[in-house]
Amino acid sequence: MYQVLLVCQGGMSSSFIVKKIKLAFKNHNEQIEIHAYAGIELEDHIEAVDMVLVAPNILYMWDDIASSCKDHGIEPVIIPFEHYGNMDGEAIRDLILSINQ
Repeated sequence: MYQVLLVCQGGMSSSFIVKKIKLAFKNHNEQIEIHAYAGIELEDHIEAVDMVLVAPNILYMWDDIASSCKDHGIEPVIIPFEHYGNMDGEAIRDLILSINQ
């Protein structure tokens, strides 16, 4: 099972995106554990995940996020704006799968 952390600004849209990603995995009979937290909470949750997805609206925090991820042996992945903006759970699922192959 994939253990994923989506870092964002902590807004409402991220919870919708998480639901869409979970649905996309469920529709393919796959499992995922994914949670969204504000970027400033990354250090509190990074130990429990295999992947960190970064919302495009917090790229101003990229240096801090990348540094924290590197310290934990994780390469952060930026969600393309078009996938995030369209809340495209299928496309984000494909992104997650492509990185984990």
